[in-house]
Amino acid sequence: MEYVTLAGDEAKLTLRVLSGPNRGAETSLEEGGWLIGSSATDDLTFADPELAASHLRIAVEAGRIQIIALAPGVRIGGKDLTSDNWTELDPLTPIQVGRTIFGIGPAGSSFPEFDSVVESGDLDTSACLVTGAEAASAFVGRKIYLMVGSIPRRLRLGAVACALLFTPAVGVWAALGRVPPSAPEAAPAAERMRIARDIIRDLKVARNFNITVVDDKLVIEGDLRPGDDSELKAALRNAGLEAEVLFKRPATLSDSQLVDLVKTVISGFGIEGSVRLNGAGEITLTGHGPSDAKVAAALHRLRQDIPGLGEVEDAIATPERARVFLETAMTAQLRRSIRILTKPDGVFVSGKLTPIAFEAWQNVASRFQEKFAPYIPLETQFTPVILPAPRGVHLGRTPFIVVENGTRLKIGDSLESLGQIVAIDRGGISVRIGADEVHVPYPSKPRWIAEEEKG
Repeated sequence: MEYVTLAGDEAKLTLRVLSGPNRGAETSLEEGGWLIGSSATDDLTFADPELAASHLRIAVEAGRIQIIALAPGVRIGGKDLTSDNWTELDPLTPIQVGRTIFGIGPAGSSFPEFDSVVESGDLDTSACLVTGAEAASAFVGRKIYLMVGSIPRRLRLGAVACALLFTPAVGVWAALGRVPPSAPEAAPAAERMRIARDIIRDLKVARNFNITVVDDKLVIEGDLRPGDDSELKAALRNAGLEAEVLFKRPATLSDSQLVDLVKTVISGFGIEGSVRLNGAGEITLTGHGPSDAKVAAALHRLRQDIPGLGEVEDAIATPERARVFLETAMTAQLRRSIRILTKPDGVFVSGKLTPIAFEAWQNVASRFQEKFAPYIPLETQFTPVILPAPRGVHLGRTPFIVVENGTRLKIGDSLESLGQIVAIDRGGISVRIGADEVHVPYPSKPRWIAEEEKG
């Protein structure tokens, strides 16, 4: 067994991920205990689906590296590590959990290299192990001083991250992230990440977050609320930091979490409504949105930010959709008599309508109210097209009507404000209103003039 003598900063131990999703990530280990797992209370974590909460514990004391498995699936030298006893490790011994392999050794050591990610259980390297009461007794009754609450966030091994987080009360520091062994920019990157981490903590904009460095730029992923990203970006810019801020959501959500998250996202786009669960990851959205563009942007954000979200049935009412409904529900003749204007807060409809056309419109308006009320207000302004009661009507070779004041009007003449007369028949007269021809019935049974009379 080779012991490591810790003498100053240069002799500190480093934990480095050698293979797996977070390959290249590393952190320094001070003397003490380090709990590794997927729980929010664990000290170190990495992105491996087989990593359980509080999966294993690493301990460093008096130059010794010791490990104990707290859950199945921890392998050393191709064998599963027992969960009852502390096991003493040689420096640089590969340890495997799932698809992730990591090792612990003095800073600057040449760690073993793995060209590809191995499958769970495929690691077969030798290690000099000491197991038993002697190793276990070294830590029995010893209080591990890196406790929950001694740091404001659990430490994370990011894909390309390196951060320093100081806890003066216990004198513990941890450097996180993916930093090449001889990268000259490690210290500046760590300082920028420390500043970013402090800003996030001060703003209280994210409970769980991860900071990485990609192409010398900070990338921050966290469970941010809509709108918090703008506040965070502004604070980072004020601190002289260039960073990309991304939303990160849990891998699985309960039904209530899914509904709450969807409501939070759509409200950020001015959409007021409700969410109905149709099945696993399938939802229906109902309510009111300011525009089709806003609804489309909200749906895009939902699919981007919420993992496992499946089919989204969009039943959001918007002014544009209300207008399309009206145009589809009306007959071609009614559409020619009506003008539809979309407003930010509803729909405005105007036009000149005969009694028959107005009756048809009332049917359309009733269907509109059933579908869009109370989300989209419908405002109308109609001018009734009513034929003045004529004194008489002649349907001869040259038809004409005689109006109340005795004036005789024939085809081609204008009838008050209705328009030009284009036809006269037993049911009424047809007038041209704009580009359309509208038939206006007689308001009462007229007196028929058998032969031409003078007014």
